[in-house]
Amino acid sequence: MTFNRKEKLVISLLLGFLYLIPASLEWLQHADGHLPIIVVSLPIWLVFFYIGPFWLFYLLQKTTFVSGLNVFMQGAIYVIIMFAGAYLVGALHVLAFPHYRFSAAEQLASAILWGVFIFSMAQMYLLYLRLVLEQKLRKETQWLNLTNRLNPHFLFNSLNTISALIYTSPQKADEVLHKLADILRYSVEQQNQWVALEDELTICRTYLSIEQARFTDSLIINWQMDKALNPALYKVPPMLLQPLIENVVKHVKTRPIVLDITIGLNDHYLIFLIQDDGKGFAESVLSEKKQNGHGLDIVKKRVALVGGTLALYNQGGAVCKISLPIHHCG
Repeated sequence: MTFNRKEKLVISLLLGFLYLIPASLEWLQHADGHLPIIVVSLPIWLVFFYIGPFWLFYLLQKTTFVSGLNVFMQGAIYVIIMFAGAYLVGALHVLAFPHYRFSAAEQLASAILWGVFIFSMAQMYLLYLRLVLEQKLRKETQWLNLTNRLNPHFLFNSLNTISALIYTSPQKADEVLHKLADILRYSVEQQNQWVALEDELTICRTYLSIEQARFTDSLIINWQMDKALNPALYKVPPMLLQPLIENVVKHVKTRPIVLDITIGLNDHYLIFLIQDDGKGFAESVLSEKKQNGHGLDIVKKRVALVGGTLALYNQGGAVCKISLPIHHCG
């Protein structure tokens, strides 16, 4: 059982609120002349029965003995602490108000009722936190798995490009190799789920320069970006567009290849359009009766993990449309 500072404050306030619900009704019934009683009684109940026992158990739970017990034994210890607190509440009230009565039976009943309730609520909250953490870790593991699957695929295609240049233009091959090193360094270092759109576009242009070194005039690239969009202000998953561009270069057989890359804003989404002038996707791909391919499949899963979508359709060629929820840098 571990809480941060904010959680500790919220829990203490909630425990105080649990006391104020029944107590305030009693205060309304006996408001006249009972202010001194309220002033003395309120801190006693809060310290010794509601807030105090919870944080005392919190400290005990950090010991090896208590933390090693099962949840039922821990619950029993919490009820015992509550009963001890109820006894102190009764004793202190008698000292302040001789006619006050809080019998042992009432103390035990209150300890069991409130102890089981508060302990159960705390355990449910801890269970919720563990579930959230487990989902986060599973998501991060899935993300890293997809990223690690993408890198070899990207490397294989890029080395093919360099291989085609080695004999025809060694100097250009050397230049491309250095650019490939920059991309590989980026792909390895960017293990985070988000990077600045500005950085992503820079590495995307580096990759396109590799492909243009191979295809020369046979690859025409058109960039269109919304004027209202500042790429330094938004975050995207790393290596987002590169697999889609790879797909165009690999599958489009017409020459020259015309590649249109459009980036814009739409309500609360960043929109990316990757469009070519080829024959378009086969109907089996659009209907998802056939696997979309290694690169497309990975991009689709990575985009889905961050709450976005990848749509495929034909419009004068193949079109890949990515819609990402807006995430701001900083």
